[in-house]
This record gives sequence, C-alpha cells and structure tokens, in this order.
Amino acid sequence: MYHTHFNTIHSTQIYLRDNFVELKSHDNEILISTSEQTLGIGRKGSQWDSYANSIAMSFTMKPNPVPTITPIEIGVLTSAFLKKEYGVSISLKWPNDMLTSEGKKCGGIIAQYVDAETVIAGLGLNLGSLPETTVPGHYKHGLGNVSDFLKLTPEDQKNIPAKLYSFILKNRIDDINEMQTQFYKACYHIGKQVMIDDDGFDYQGKFMGIGKNGEALVEIDGVTRSFLSSSLKIL
Repeated sequence: MYHTHFNTIHSTQIYLRDNFVELKSHDNEILISTSEQTLGIGRKGSQWDSYANSIAMSFTMKPNPVPTITPIEIGVLTSAFLKKEYGVSISLKWPNDMLTSEGKKCGGIIAQYVDAETVIAGLGLNLGSLPETTVPGHYKHGLGNVSDFLKLTPEDQKNIPAKLYSFILKNRIDDINEMQTQFYKACYHIGKQVMIDDDGFDYQGKFMGIGKNGEALVEIDGVTRSFLSSSLKIL
C-alpha cells in the first residue's frame, strides 16, 4: 500500500485522480487521506463538508466483478469494519450513503471507474462527535455522526483510513447473492416508502432491495421496477 496523508487538502478524490499515473508508479494500492478537506465532493458533484472528528479518504481498488455494485460493496464492508473495530453500527442508504440509526447522513461513497483493473473510490465519514453547527440544506435526511464519544486526533485520521482500506481489500465480496444479503441486513429503508428521482421523473414505492447489478428494486402499484442510476429519498 502507498499511503499519503495531508493535514489539509482540497479533495483527496481530485488529488488521487489528477496524480494517478505518478502515484501508481509506487504501488497499485493507493490511499490518500486527510485531516481536513476544503473541497470535498460527493455523488454527481454534490458537496461533502469537512468536520472535526471525521475521516476523509480516497483509494484505488479493483472493481467488483459487477462493476456497478462496487460502491455498495464498499458501504457493506465499511459497516462491517465499524462494527468490528468500534462496536458501532451504521445503516446504508441506496446507492452510496451511510446513515446513523436515526436515519441521518453520516457518510458517503463515490466510485469512479478507471479501467477493468481500477476504481478510484472516495469515502467521507463523520465518525466522532460533531461540533455545534447549522446543518447545510443539501443533506436531505439531516446530518449525523457515528459516535458522540469518539474524538479523533490527526494520527487517528491517518491510521483509521489505513485500517479501513486494508479491511476492504482483505474482505472483498465477489458473490452477488452474498452482497444482496449483506446489503439487505444493513439497509435502513428496506420495506419503507421511498421517492426515486430517475432522469427528472419521480416514482414512489416500497424499497425491496437490490438486483444483480446493484440496481434499486422498488415496488410501485404491485409491480417491481428497477432503477440503476437514480437518487433516492426516504419518505
């Protein structure tokens, strides 16, 4: 593993993407982490804000055998890591959000496909206590954190991403049936009413799980429909 940690950086994702060729000369397994991000990015170019006691990281990995399921796999493995390492639980929201037990957003994942051997993934997680702050309006379900008791040092913000990255690489889930099972267990909104925004059209129905390509399965008027690249709001 080639790991570079910054005290402050604009975006670990942008840095890894823009310096990918040079970084790859050191190792195929690349991790960039930071204690503070000034221009964190989320899915579809949305903003991810940086707070104290959070981790921010970007890394390379081989795509899942089903490439479109890669961010879901990262979410499932991150959930397993937090349970093992800290005894805390998070839930997942399709396709790439991490939620607290109250359903507030505490983290997110993005995955940029490079080639058949490489995905550049980004992960931000409010692991420890949050400061008193006004919640920005772009968090649909509110802003949360995993634990009110964890306070991270700069060394923690370097070491925890390294541990999480190693855990992800060692525990890959190649079997699609196992992936569906693990996501079902971790998903916050199984069986709940959701709103799917698909190419500007809104669809409301009951979330049933994910399909073989990681697509959302939503029951609408008794018929199960699939949505692969959409946004979801829990009603």
